[in-house]
Amino acid sequence: MAETELELSSLSNAARKTRVERPGFLAGLATVLGTQAGCVAMSVILEIIYARVLGPSGRGTISLTLMAIAFGVLLGGLGGEIPLMVWSADRRRKANEWLPAVVFWGAIGAFGSSGLWSLLYWVWHPAFLKGITPALAMLVLISIPSNILYSYVVAMVTGHEQFRGRAGVLLINQAAVLVSFLLLLVLFLRDARTAVLANLLGLLCGTIIGLRLLRKQIFGNWDFSAAKEKLGQALSLGVRGQIGNLATFFNYRLDVFIVNYFLNPSQVGLYAVGVLVSESLWQVPQAAAVTLLPRTARTLGEQDISFTCAVIRQVFALTCISGIVLALLSPIVIPVVFGGRFSPSVTVVFWILPGTIAFAAGKVVSAELAARGKPEYSSIFACVALAVTVVLDVALIPRMGISGAALASSVAYLVDALLITMALKREIRVRWADLLFPSTADLAIYSQAWRKLRNLATA
Repeated sequence: MAETELELSSLSNAARKTRVERPGFLAGLATVLGTQAGCVAMSVILEIIYARVLGPSGRGTISLTLMAIAFGVLLGGLGGEIPLMVWSADRRRKANEWLPAVVFWGAIGAFGSSGLWSLLYWVWHPAFLKGITPALAMLVLISIPSNILYSYVVAMVTGHEQFRGRAGVLLINQAAVLVSFLLLLVLFLRDARTAVLANLLGLLCGTIIGLRLLRKQIFGNWDFSAAKEKLGQALSLGVRGQIGNLATFFNYRLDVFIVNYFLNPSQVGLYAVGVLVSESLWQVPQAAAVTLLPRTARTLGEQDISFTCAVIRQVFALTCISGIVLALLSPIVIPVVFGGRFSPSVTVVFWILPGTIAFAAGKVVSAELAARGKPEYSSIFACVALAVTVVLDVALIPRMGISGAALASSVAYLVDALLITMALKREIRVRWADLLFPSTADLAIYSQAWRKLRNLATA
């Protein structure tokens, strides 16, 4: 761990030489947010079509299948995204010396994860996978390695802070998914296979664009002798963070499988829409986390914690305001957009919203700790939150249905957010007010921005 911290600290020296070439934080954040806005717009169109054409049952089957793919990717990826982002941020490192090590672990992980899925579905075939047909299971098997490759490409582009290139990869991916889905829907498929196959085609398009952006770094002469020395470092750095990613994934999505076990795919569909609406609050926090991680990694030695605190405060304040607006609009918007059959999803939003708001700040905090060489904090606390999720899901879902699943997730998010924020507070030694509550200077900025908006409106 000490060696990893030294590596991260040394990035600051290289940063002084390359800062001119790097985009500013706000510019990068704006690019990431713009990308997410475009992707969200296309995702909303897809979700409306899913709901209107396939109904709660079809939407539930899509959720189950995509969650199975996501789990396979997290398990098989072995956390390769973390060394890819951190090491790509260090301009002193040569990609041909460490990239083979990460790719090696990714290939091993993809093979193992695909094999595990085959055993799980075709040998065991548990009740919580009911609704996933053999055709869908085969698409899952194909999608796992494809998703791992795509996630590696996006991580490396992000590490280089090529946010415009990253925007192109994500937008092309999502656009290809939308176009492919509509074509398949018109031509011959009107079930869950349409969505999963369209997602696979979109991944392939995005991966091709990403590989083209990274052709200079990837398609050089790989130094396999130097890469041998990086095998242990790559696995250590990746797995320490990936344990937390796996636990966090289960915190987010385990309830989907438990709802399916106790109830049925239709209830999964209703629950999935409610979760989707509530997690729309995570767009800004996710963008801030993506932008902050490489910045912190390359400026670690400068000890400028005020910037990190300011980012977390603004994200938390904005999420709280957005959460109130979402709670007021959900009873109107959800039935109108997704159809009257999805009205029960409104209750899901109400129950899960407190935890969703709390974990918005937790996302930025987790990225900050990972950049500081401390991804194990996220792993440990995510495992604690996972235990909370499992206990409450089993206790509440049979009694409260999908509302119980939402309440369980909300409590788990709150626990995870509190613990991870406490860890960062201890690491950087600041007050709670510095991390979470707007300062006098922040309020002055808000007031000034509000006056400008009001003047523009009345002009």
